[in-house]
Amino acid sequence: MIIEDVIFIIGSVAILLGAIYDLIAAIGLLRFKDFYMRTHAATVGTVGGAALPVFGAGLVALVYYPLGAQRFFMAGIAFTVGVLILLIAPTGTHSLVSAVYFGRVGKKPPLVVDQLEEDLPTREDVAELVREHEELPGEEEEPKFTFRRLAR
Repeated sequence: MIIEDVIFIIGSVAILLGAIYDLIAAIGLLRFKDFYMRTHAATVGTVGGAALPVFGAGLVALVYYPLGAQRFFMAGIAFTVGVLILLIAPTGTHSLVSAVYFGRVGKKPPLVVDQLEEDLPTREDVAELVREHEELPGEEEEPKFTFRRLAR
């Protein structure tokens, strides 16, 4: 019986810590000035404020005997959702930040050294690559389809 009480307490503490993570993330979203830092705060809120309480709810459901056999299903679903949150949230955030950074949208963060900037092609480099592609031999044949405007 003591193990169930310990698991229940651990689950309750995880839920409480998740609420604290959400509070910290909300403060970070309000206080941070940069898009990248705000995205970091949002990810902290997602991972710590969503995954941790879900794992805690799974632990609480696992030892809550009035649920009967349903407690195993609820705990399994909670653990599965927690793992999915841990996998998907950072991946989505990384994709969003990469698209903003490499698309050069918005204001850049104030960095001392930006090693990614050295690897990014300039607009002139991209234009030159497009011109080289247009001049490749073997592209003189008629395209199989064309785009045309419809008369109104």
